[in-house]
Amino acid sequence: SKRKGVSFQCIPTTFQQRCSVFLHIIGLVTGMFFALNRSDYFKAVLSEHMSNLKIALIDEDLERANLIQKSLIEHGFAVVACLSIEDLNKTDLNRLNADVILLDIDHPHRDVIESCVSQFDLPTVLFTKNSHKDTIKSAIDAGVTAYIVNGIEPEKLDIILQISIQQFKKHQKLIHDLAETKGKLADRKDVEKAKVLLMQIHRLNEDQAFQLLRKNAMSQRITIGEMARRLLDAQSLLQSQFKE
Repeated sequence: SKRKGVSFQCIPTTFQQRCSVFLHIIGLVTGMFFALNRSDYFKAVLSEHMSNLKIALIDEDLERANLIQKSLIEHGFAVVACLSIEDLNKTDLNRLNADVILLDIDHPHRDVIESCVSQFDLPTVLFTKNSHKDTIKSAIDAGVTAYIVNGIEPEKLDIILQISIQQFKKHQKLIHDLAETKGKLADRKDVEKAKVLLMQIHRLNEDQAFQLLRKNAMSQRITIGEMARRLLDAQSLLQSQFKE
């Protein structure tokens, strides 16, 4: 049967077309909505993945430092201090619990960098315009954890700071391990000298001298290396008195 020259066979096709148009409109609206809000969306995602590091910002130009601080805060960073280089000696960053120092200097000087590194004992990331090899080497030798040329990009800063902190921790561990190894070697030398002294004074064999040294160290709750040094210091003191 027909109605106004249109067969019922055409109705499903017309319905499908209407559905297609409807879905297309929904897609356009959704796309427009996402386009309008994707900036906020990406900001939210970026903030969610931020590490919430506490940054101490130090700059030779305080006005520029304030602008950088504003930009960092807008990108979700926590800036716990914004200082000029002249204010370094007046501030205790340890009380602020900063995680990293962001040092922005156009022409870095080694003494300024060494002051930051030695005074605060924090990973220090240097941003500068100076790309001279000698300056880079001097800065690294002074203790800079990372040397970045050509400005601060907030979008990349978080990963730079994270890597710098890990590098700093790795370097600190190497220093600690080296000091520990040197200490063990020094202990071994002093223990050997102390054993020889005990063997001479008390006519002991090597094992007996070691056991005596060990027993006294345990009774005084000190390391055997420290016990050996005390014994050697006492012997040195006695010898100097006899000479007088």
